[in-house]
Amino acid sequence: MCGSHLSGVTKLRRSMSTDLLGRIEKEVMPTIEDVSLTVAGEPFLTPKLPQFLAAAERSGSEVSINTNATLIKDTDLLRRTLANARVVRFSVDGATKETYESIRVQGDFELVKANIALAVEVREALPRDHRPRLVMCMVLMKRNVHELEAMVELAHELGLDRLDVAHLTVLVPEMDSESLRHDPNMADTAFQSAQERADALGFRVNLPPMMSGARLRPSWVASTRLTAGEMRRLTRKQLIRLGRNLRRKMTMREWSRKAGGKVPCQFLQDGVFITIQGEVAPCPMPGRPIAGNLHQSSFDAIWNGPTLTAMRRGFITGSPFECCTHCSQNPEGYRPGDPKTVAPSDYELPGLADRKLASAK
Repeated sequence: MCGSHLSGVTKLRRSMSTDLLGRIEKEVMPTIEDVSLTVAGEPFLTPKLPQFLAAAERSGSEVSINTNATLIKDTDLLRRTLANARVVRFSVDGATKETYESIRVQGDFELVKANIALAVEVREALPRDHRPRLVMCMVLMKRNVHELEAMVELAHELGLDRLDVAHLTVLVPEMDSESLRHDPNMADTAFQSAQERADALGFRVNLPPMMSGARLRPSWVASTRLTAGEMRRLTRKQLIRLGRNLRRKMTMREWSRKAGGKVPCQFLQDGVFITIQGEVAPCPMPGRPIAGNLHQSSFDAIWNGPTLTAMRRGFITGSPFECCTHCSQNPEGYRPGDPKTVAPSDYELPGLADRKLASAK
């Protein structure tokens, strides 16, 4: 399911150099509010995790982390990570041992559940203003769609804040048989059952679009209860974040007015992806171009440079880049039943592997 793993990048077990991290901290991090430390690889596997956390602490930004929860231990590093995090996402793709371990090969379902429970316990012991949101993430496919409702129950039982669900992206032909585009009725039925169960539990689930592109929402009653409960649990830090988000939306609205159109992708609005080689891309999604390299250009020059400018202008003029047209980050073009969405044609896996392996030599 992971392009970085399939390409061989994670097998190299490399991490960002200290020099590059220092440059990012100097040029990029003074203006950011949120830094995600993980796109490829397991964060609790890198010995440099404390360095990344220290950079976030110095910049005053909050951390987002995705983990498979196999290496979580009751340590000071776990407490420091949670205390500095906005959100920690646990990747779990099955509600039973059989299904989970058939997808996460050599994984241990019971260990993962115990580790998530530990993280919840540690989170609750932190001062209220330093408690991050804890989220379960699920990649949906034929092999596990029948457990979607049970995944809602599992995330709720473990004391997590919500369940995020994403459709499988077909990166290689062998994965296509698992895509739910071949059985849209089964997928949509599972979505409806999961949303109804979440409503009954008073639990938040973020479901991807149904095969038609339509989205399911909580019922009016459930939405009111969820919002009221979340408002009661708001911390000072979360209130500050809400204020920032409001200002951000107002800023983007004014920017869109001046630019003459809207850019629906949040990455192109105020996000960026930086690889361990210093490459700057608009996002980590399949097929995206490389806009520049921090070893050769300043971040300001890349952010306002020709590639990212052209990608933003493409949305405004109604002719977005091909990699953006069907991307899951583009709510206006994402159609789970469309082969161009679930199987991006411009994702050249062998070329990616060759380039990454060559750069490591």
